[in-house]
Amino acid sequence: MENINLFCGISSLGMPFPKENKEHIGYYDIILSRLQNDGFNVSGFNMSKLNKNHTWDLEKALNENATLASIKNIQLQSIDSLRNANILFKLVVPKKFKNTIIINSSDHKNTLKNIYINSSNPIFLYHGGPNDFFTYIQAGPVELTDRKVREKLPKDIKPLIEQCISNVEKNWQLLHQLNPNTKVYAMSYYYSPLYDKIQKLIFLQEKMKNKNTKYVNKFMEVINIYNRMLQEAAEKYDYVEYCDITFLKDYCAPMDFHPNTIGNKLIADMLLKKIELQIGKENQTTNSNQSFRTK
Repeated sequence: MENINLFCGISSLGMPFPKENKEHIGYYDIILSRLQNDGFNVSGFNMSKLNKNHTWDLEKALNENATLASIKNIQLQSIDSLRNANILFKLVVPKKFKNTIIINSSDHKNTLKNIYINSSNPIFLYHGGPNDFFTYIQAGPVELTDRKVREKLPKDIKPLIEQCISNVEKNWQLLHQLNPNTKVYAMSYYYSPLYDKIQKLIFLQEKMKNKNTKYVNKFMEVINIYNRMLQEAAEKYDYVEYCDITFLKDYCAPMDFHPNTIGNKLIADMLLKKIELQIGKENQTTNSNQSFRTK
């Protein structure tokens, strides 16, 4: 494999924090850097936003032939959106974070779709679906501490998870349709320790209302159902590989849902092993074919 195009979609950029990861290095950045250091000719394209990453965002970017400049502008807008949301994000998303997203003149001409279609070896790091779920229930993890918000939730959430997985599969199918050479690494969702704090607060609220209430970890239940469905979906496609990153529960940033510095490195290590194995197999196939032709 001489040239590699590394795409990262629907996944958070490396979140910056006051004490660690000040340079907002995410697993995508680590993988890109290591492959380049290993001598590969690698181009990287990160379509992720910092918030509101949905499966339909990726479809829109591909189907509407969005330019790289427009995608970067959306990333910049999402940073402002987070910083203006509340004081917590002003602490973890410094202003200088915007300065790392540079829009080049060529970004106004190049479109994501054309780059992807013309890529001979596209590798797609995929982490999507959970934000669709939060949109469907019209609440995020923190908002669920409000009893009034919880009262509006549907009793059966499984159909919503099924819809999220259906959305994810449509993304995979579109990626393969546009470029049959693609290899998709689909990452699971993980349980952040912050979910524990939120779940316990919810339990205490319910306990005050009904003393017979038993503790049920709804977050864990949803994540487990989602991951099982995601793995089953991935097994249907030979170009999709399911990647279990549930180990991140021990490597999340304090008071945040995102991986910490070690967490990002661990994701990168796992994905690099898979990518290197893929490269090795493809090189072996190429060498075998060339040897066969010379006989």
